[in-house]
Amino acid sequence: MSDKISNNRRILIVDDDSNVHHAYARALAHRQTETEVDAMEDALFGDGSSSAKESSALDDVKFEVEHAFQGQEALAKLEQSIKEGRPYAAAFVDMRMPPGWDGVETIEQLWKLHPSLQVTVCSAYSDYKWNDIVKRLQKADQLLLLRKPFDPIEVWQIALSMSEKWNLSQLHLHQLKNANDLLARELNERKRAEDRARHDAMHDSLTGLPNRALLTDRVEQAIQRVKRKPETCCAVIFLDLDNFKIINDSLGHKAGDFVLCHVADRLREAIRNTDTLGRPADGIAARLGGDEFVILLEDLQDAEQATQIATRMRDVLSKPLSLEGRDIIVGGSLGIAIGTAKHASGDALLREADTAMYRAKFSGKSRVCVFDQKMHEAVLARLSLESDMRGAETRGEFHIAYQPVVKLATGEIVGFEALLRWNHPTRGSLLPEAFISVAEESGQISRIGAWVVEQVAAVASAWRGKNLLLEGMSISLNVSRLQLLDDHLLDTVTKSIEQHKLPGRFLAFEVTENAVMQGGKDVVAMLRRLRDMGSDVLMDDFGTGHSSLSCLHKFPISVLKIDRSFVDTMRSSNDYAAVVQAIVVLAHNLRTKVIAEGIETPAHLAQLQTLSCDYGQGFIFSPAVPQREAEALLAQGVIRPDVRKVA
Repeated sequence: MSDKISNNRRILIVDDDSNVHHAYARALAHRQTETEVDAMEDALFGDGSSSAKESSALDDVKFEVEHAFQGQEALAKLEQSIKEGRPYAAAFVDMRMPPGWDGVETIEQLWKLHPSLQVTVCSAYSDYKWNDIVKRLQKADQLLLLRKPFDPIEVWQIALSMSEKWNLSQLHLHQLKNANDLLARELNERKRAEDRARHDAMHDSLTGLPNRALLTDRVEQAIQRVKRKPETCCAVIFLDLDNFKIINDSLGHKAGDFVLCHVADRLREAIRNTDTLGRPADGIAARLGGDEFVILLEDLQDAEQATQIATRMRDVLSKPLSLEGRDIIVGGSLGIAIGTAKHASGDALLREADTAMYRAKFSGKSRVCVFDQKMHEAVLARLSLESDMRGAETRGEFHIAYQPVVKLATGEIVGFEALLRWNHPTRGSLLPEAFISVAEESGQISRIGAWVVEQVAAVASAWRGKNLLLEGMSISLNVSRLQLLDDHLLDTVTKSIEQHKLPGRFLAFEVTENAVMQGGKDVVAMLRRLRDMGSDVLMDDFGTGHSSLSCLHKFPISVLKIDRSFVDTMRSSNDYAAVVQAIVVLAHNLRTKVIAEGIETPAHLAQLQTLSCDYGQGFIFSPAVPQREAEALLAQGVIRPDVRKVA
């Protein structure tokens, strides 16, 4: 709508008498030109020339008149006119219109729908006094009174003035709206400018990361939250780039700025891709200045989580960066300080992280060090575990438990997963996650892995000799990325199956999704060689890494194992159920079988059966059990879902 006055002359006549409607129509059909009208105009405008000039303008006035005989009909016409974008400017309403609404109720209903409608009450008789009408309707400024019988000139003039008043009110409303919109835009722009100023005051201009001021405030808040929630902790990771000075000095400040921005991007990405307790990490990365960065992590359970995250960040920074046609490795030394309820301030925590970073740098760069006494204790414990691990298999401390894999439709056992356990002389029974990383870092994984292959091959051969391990069945072993990168793995498998006269199809190998995706061509090549021996390859923990079903055809995968986290949340989240269904459908389209892990309840089982999942394993069937119990289950052949055993 422009800022010009609109020309709405639409008039609604509401009266139950058809003769009255005809009278209105004659009065509003065209401007009156009788002598008495001319005389009245001369009196109003002063002389004949003025009257003639005004007459020319008024002759252009044309009313568009519509008629309703009852209040309900008038309301319907008004509603339709508004839908069409052609509302009435004014209405003439009779007071008595039996058997429907009277004039007052009709006006009330019309104003509910169209509050700006100008109304003239036109009636010979009324059941209401004028003061009562005004008091009830509360809009005296939009209301006129016209007595019947009316003068056509009066009707014409009232229609003109009321419609003109409506048009002016709409213009003023439009102008007010424009003014309000302009004011809102100015306020929004001012707010954006203030937000930008606050952002710039709290962020590094080069990388866009939070600066020291914002970081200090966030660390203080994190300490206060830990004090309110002492079962958790926070961590500050202080990062100093190892080779930045060389890059800055040799390639210039522009190249240095490029490196700093790239490091900032990698840190952001590392935080987004980091999981703590199955969810993205809660934290920020900040730049203090120069080549120093700080990462704040919150809501952690222990220091180990911070160490793992820092280690991954170190590995991310160690990846080559293309700069001016050459690949360079920046690298970084990281110091960690764990914030607990005992910390008095955030500044103290930052100082501890800074100290730990320098300890890492002086230890040989690209290191991760934790500031506190626990770091020393953890190192000693890890060294002790590494030492205890040497020869554990010969001392009989390692043993293998077997968890059955069943066909969900029938409960038939189709195989087992072999799971390594360590009966530590002082720490008790340890699961693989407690010591496999130590085995990998200390170079013992190949020896331990070879022992596992030998043990499982022997058991599989024995069960096959007893006609328990039938065609189509297999025992799967977990292999790590480091094992897959070791050429000795294939020799170990070949030697074991030949020694026990076991066809390769009775062994299967499980590898995590991340190991496949991050292992590169060498890992894929090893998997193909294992498959060529007749062994199935299972992708474990599917859904927790970064692969997609669309790229599965590139890998020699026979079976997908859906991670237990999806199974556990199916009942509470339709999204997870939909993901599981999508995995099953697309896997089947790729001629790949699906195993669901962690089935613990009848509800899990029923839903997976509905989704046509092929196989499953979990406590509802059996936990991982020793060899003798596993053999008894295999002899039984079928496991009922309500069977519960404890390893």
